[in-house]
Amino acid sequence: MKQPVSRPPAPRAWATVAFAAGLVLGLFLLAGIAWANFEARLFYPSDFFTPGSKRERLRGLQCPLVVAQDETAQLRLRLRNPLDRPLRRFVRITVALRHVLLVDQDKVWLDFAPYETKTVTWDIPASEGVYGGWFLMTSVYAGATGDLPPGLNDCGIWVWPVRHIPGAWALSAAFGLAFGLMAAGLFPGGLSAVSGATRGLFAAYLVAWLAQVALRAWVFSAAVLALLALGLLMGLLQHLGGDDGGL
Repeated sequence: MKQPVSRPPAPRAWATVAFAAGLVLGLFLLAGIAWANFEARLFYPSDFFTPGSKRERLRGLQCPLVVAQDETAQLRLRLRNPLDRPLRRFVRITVALRHVLLVDQDKVWLDFAPYETKTVTWDIPASEGVYGGWFLMTSVYAGATGDLPPGLNDCGIWVWPVRHIPGAWALSAAFGLAFGLMAAGLFPGGLSAVSGATRGLFAAYLVAWLAQVALRAWVFSAAVLALLALGLLMGLLQHLGGDDGGL
């Protein structure tokens, strides 16, 4: 009688581990970015609480998602005069300094020709981060003038504990690793061999990634992340309860 020969684990098991590791890493990255923006959303200057005034969101504010500890974050605001006459308008940026109750403000006056667009930039060192240096939190306010209501927007930047490499590069490498691990778990035997649940998780993560990184819609991305976390929790509970369907 032949003795049973031990065999290495099936490729499916390794694929599941790779996909799960990539998904957890990817969720961590998106959650950190969303958290930074959530904290910044709570950090409004007093103008936000002034009653009786209509406000618009400053869509032209651009901020990096991640910076390194030795890096300087550059904020960029594009502001346009939609009127057919010259316009003078002030813009004020408020930056939290190490503690949320300590702030620094910079006020700039801009003179616009009719329909002119101008760009204002600010440099913020990562050393000014709050909550132990993990986040940079800023709020930008454009004053009302003429027929234009005041404008407001906020920006949260995640400070990574790395040096000598730009935060955008580090973030791209981390996302590349996450997608690489998920791809290794998705395609070892062809997409047809992947369960519907796994494909659904990957599709949901891809939607959250696009919303966060490409569209900067962190609120929508956070909602998708919450649904993903709930789905993972339910799958784990089913697995512990004896359902061996797996991913």
